[in-house]
Amino acid sequence: MRKTSIIYMTFGLLAILSVLLTSCVAPVAPNGSAGAEPAAVGEVPVLDFYFVAYQYKDEDMAQVEAAANEILAKEIGAKVKFHPMTFTDAPTKGSLVLNSGEPCDLMVFSGFNPFAPAVTTGGLLPLDDLLPKYAPTVLGNFSEDIWNVVKRDGKTYGAINFQGGGISKAAFWTRQDLLDKYGFDWQQATTPEAWEPFFDQILANEEGVVPLISSDPFWGRHWWPNLYGYDPINTSIGSKGFGGLLGVKLDDPTLKVVAAPWTPEYKKAAEMGRSWYNKGYYLKTPPADAEMISMRGELKFGAFYVPFGGWWSTKAMADNEWKSVPIITAFVQDKGVLSTSSFAGSIYGVCSTSQHPEEAVKFIEEVNTNPDLLNLLNYGIKDKHWVWADEANKVVTFPEGVDAKTVGWNPNTYWQFGDRRLMYLTTPDDIGVFDKVAAAMKEGIVSPLMGFADDTSPVQNEIAQVVSAATQYCDPVDKGLVDVEPGLKACQDALKAAGIDAILAEYQKQIDAWAASKK
Repeated sequence: MRKTSIIYMTFGLLAILSVLLTSCVAPVAPNGSAGAEPAAVGEVPVLDFYFVAYQYKDEDMAQVEAAANEILAKEIGAKVKFHPMTFTDAPTKGSLVLNSGEPCDLMVFSGFNPFAPAVTTGGLLPLDDLLPKYAPTVLGNFSEDIWNVVKRDGKTYGAINFQGGGISKAAFWTRQDLLDKYGFDWQQATTPEAWEPFFDQILANEEGVVPLISSDPFWGRHWWPNLYGYDPINTSIGSKGFGGLLGVKLDDPTLKVVAAPWTPEYKKAAEMGRSWYNKGYYLKTPPADAEMISMRGELKFGAFYVPFGGWWSTKAMADNEWKSVPIITAFVQDKGVLSTSSFAGSIYGVCSTSQHPEEAVKFIEEVNTNPDLLNLLNYGIKDKHWVWADEANKVVTFPEGVDAKTVGWNPNTYWQFGDRRLMYLTTPDDIGVFDKVAAAMKEGIVSPLMGFADDTSPVQNEIAQVVSAATQYCDPVDKGLVDVEPGLKACQDALKAAGIDAILAEYQKQIDAWAASKK
């Protein structure tokens, strides 16, 4: 995507030079980026804003940015410059921006751009003094225990968006056309193993369709800690995907920290992954994310196996990713888990390089309290990118003649920008969804570590080595790419050599101290 450089000329040594500068037309960067024009001398500050976006057109992004800035200039005395990242490049690009010290004011973190590693870069600003003053509504959305999610060494490095309760369950996102075709009773298939007959039907009858999605680095893994009864503490300690290789059992009152690859549950997950791989439920070589996305768009897969199935409609996913084929969320976990990491799916950070941290926090408050701004960021401009399907119930759809693939603005990241309670819906199926979430939270399992926030700094070198070792030796075990016995032994040996015992000892010390303070 094209990008524009925003140049602030602030020297103001000569009056005549100031006049000339304020009348200049902003230059276009060599790659031709479109965006809001730079602020002239004396105008409001512009905040560099990094977030994830699925697809958009440059000219439409410029229009959405300009519309957002009409609101922001009036409400908070600042504007934003959009810096969209892809789902694939977000982890690398986000860390690069924070490590490099390049201009940055706001960045959103999620499973695609994890928060914990971002804190370790030193590129985020503590917000303890700013949130009470400039984002009191956001601060009041959560209890003190939940705010510990974004604390390190007693300092608050992020602002949590309200996304619907912080609870989810392992599930399959599955094509309804195939479920209907084979008459599979998916509502009774409440364990992963119970789905094997359905996958066998796909293999036998659907030429060119692979039952389950896999990719490098994320999809196709089987170690979902919550599904197997663990709080993973920090999902970034492990291979570069969702999971985490440390954990405390959800029913362990002693809070003993264990390394997952030495547990029977991890071996069970690995054995299922290897079995499914050998049966052909996955491609023999996990494709790169971009290739997987292309194949999925051509309906070359049957389902996702995911750790974070939820209660929201999947219509937008179907429209964006599956040629509008309806997608069913089929849970394979009895109860969801409420843990510290459950609330880490949508977090704003203010970059330590920001020259306007007060305005950045004002933006966080505004996007979490202003439905016009929030829905503009999510859906774009009314009558151009969306129209009302049911205005009374705040349900939107695409204008006639465009869809999820052809519309000019479609981030497809409804969890990302702000308080989801203020968002328009994309289907009437989501009317009352928060009641479903509340019911799930009421019966969910609360982790004994709820509120614990780890400090990675004492073992950051060991963690880096463990991530490298896990990516090379444990990821293939997790995805079923190697035989379990020799693969698991190689994974364990590599983790030992990388220093996982030192990490275990440090985390046990931190958790023991935290537990003592709670008493």
